Amino acid sequence: MNRIIKIIICFLIFCFLLLFLWQWFKVPPINGDWQLPLAVQAHADFDGDLVTIKNVRNFKYGSQEQEMYPAYYDQIYDLNKLSKVWYIVEPFKNKDYAAHTFLSFEFSDNKYITISIEARKTKGQDYSLIMGLLHTYPLMYIAADERDTIFVRTNMRKDKVYLYPAKVTPDQAKVLFVDILKRMNDLAKKPIWYNTFTANCTSSIVYHINKIWPGRLPSFSWQYWVTGYADRAAFDQGLIDTELKMDQAREEYYITDISQKIGDVPNYSQIIREFDENSKY
Repeated sequence: MNRIIKIIICFLIFCFLLLFLWQWFKVPPINGDWQLPLAVQAHADFDGDLVTIKNVRNFKYGSQEQEMYPAYYDQIYDLNKLSKVWYIVEPFKNKDYAAHTFLSFEFSDNKYITISIEARKTKGQDYSLIMGLLHTYPLMYIAADERDTIFVRTNMRKDKVYLYPAKVTPDQAKVLFVDILKRMNDLAKKPIWYNTFTANCTSSIVYHINKIWPGRLPSFSWQYWVTGYADRAAFDQGLIDTELKMDQAREEYYITDISQKIGDVPNYSQIIREFDENSKY
């Protein structure tokens, strides 16, 4: 009996070592049969204080999310006009413990661009928290129009979405934006793996903040992994620019209703930020 147990233990150790070696040497692909919204990688070209972002995603949708009309544009952004950063949180349906978080950058000339850090999936591949622990999905930085990344979540998926003003100065916003874009460029040439814990949407934002301002946020926090509480973590760390209490802030900066009322209008980004005037629409 003891001999059988030893054989089983040795077999399990051997399987674990095989899994470890497979994962260790598995290289994230640059090319793949990617899902349509993840197929095109954006790129940033820098020229002093001007940055041209190519392939800014701006998908349009029919009556449902699967009815996609792909569209991209190139846009020049003046870093000196970067005025504000917004922290966006989308809790998952029926999964209060999980949420997607991403950033939007606002410019004084009424330009907005979101950077969403996601798992890059191939066609037919579903996202899984468990599979995200393995080397399954490359990490992707998506540069997109708010009428794509926010609209698809509020109007297509009917998810709750919160748009929080981040407590950063324009100079800090500029440094953060540039650092994120440079990593976006790097990942297009040398991808790394997404990881549910260490390289997810929230922990990647923390990575950039601590890289620029060392020690600004705790290196490890359960809220980076249980991302449904990410807005609470940002609030507790003083990263949300508000004097409201957390419950009041969630109510104030909830934008799903107003987004569904106005639809895809040209001044979409401005209207969803008229928090005190939402009742007019």
